[in-house]
Amino acid sequence: MKKNQVDAIFVDDAIRRKKIISFIFAIVILFILSIVFLGLFFKNNKVKYVKYNESSNIDYKVFLKKNDFFEDKYLVSDKQYISTLIDYISANFKYTLSLDEKNVTYKYSYRVVANVNVQDKSTKKNIYNYSDTLISSKSLSSDKKSLTISEDVDIDYNKYNDLISKFVSTYDVGDAVSSLTVNMYVSVIGSCEDFNDSKNESVMTLTIPLTTKTMGIDLSNDLVNTEDNLMLCTKPSSVKYLYLIISGVFALSGVICIVSMVMYTNKTRTAKSVYQKELKKILNNYSPYIQKVNGSFNLRGYQVLRINMFTDMLEIRDTLQQPILMIENEKRDGVFFIIPSNTKILYVYGIKVSDIEREMRKAMEEDKEESNTPNENVI
Repeated sequence: MKKNQVDAIFVDDAIRRKKIISFIFAIVILFILSIVFLGLFFKNNKVKYVKYNESSNIDYKVFLKKNDFFEDKYLVSDKQYISTLIDYISANFKYTLSLDEKNVTYKYSYRVVANVNVQDKSTKKNIYNYSDTLISSKSLSSDKKSLTISEDVDIDYNKYNDLISKFVSTYDVGDAVSSLTVNMYVSVIGSCEDFNDSKNESVMTLTIPLTTKTMGIDLSNDLVNTEDNLMLCTKPSSVKYLYLIISGVFALSGVICIVSMVMYTNKTRTAKSVYQKELKKILNNYSPYIQKVNGSFNLRGYQVLRINMFTDMLEIRDTLQQPILMIENEKRDGVFFIIPSNTKILYVYGIKVSDIEREMRKAMEEDKEESNTPNENVI
């Protein structure tokens, strides 16, 4: 092969290698971008939760009817009261919410309900129940880090006490235990949630005994466990689907680049690349049977027999019990595998760039002739 032909082969191989590297670089970048936008999709698809703490306080005053013994109009909390002197009870329900983060929009609702309950003294089972809404449900929203709900409620003690007294007298259940509970229910949810789906509801309770001569008022609360107060505050936006689409576009572009690279590789493969691939395949599979020789081999006195397939060389090696010697020329465009025998026969299998190039050119000419040959079946 002439020097200019050899140089042309190496130039074409270098150009081809650069283009393949460009394809690989583009494929890597496209798939990295696809993964980045896919990550943004999953990040925006996540639901965000915010912890919050809550506390409550109930204060009340017992307002009295006109009497000859108490000068004050009302009595403060945490005392024992004479039932017949009670006019009404003024209660203040205070609920405080504190978020761990700022700029969080959330919704909250609350209501105050009075429940009258008559219970059997021995079995503790309910005999009669009655509910009365004192403050109808209010639904509001806020973006403040702290929230305070304060509601004043006037409780008509005599209304409920007279009702139960009549019930007890009518049905002769004097040994029953009667009480009035006034509950404030508070529910806090994220801005994109629905109150109907909320399972966490805090309750503050004021308990008043009924049909007793004297009574004391008990206070209690049932707030949500502060360790598990996780509130949905943001809903995945529609922008997330744009990230998914962009990720898909980059991934599809990457696949197209892979297909294009494979097509380009097959279309532009050079004799040099075919040579290197074939040599690499032989060395990878049969290197234990091959011994590389530096320099050249003197063919004088040998009868040279050319072998068409390398696997035949393995059979000859096994038969003659001789090593397979590998000799590559200085230009690295030709390699010969030889097995010398004691009978002066030299078995040779060779791979040369020039031979491969000639075969490729011949195949292209045959394909061109076939494409130019008219089809006899076409009229």
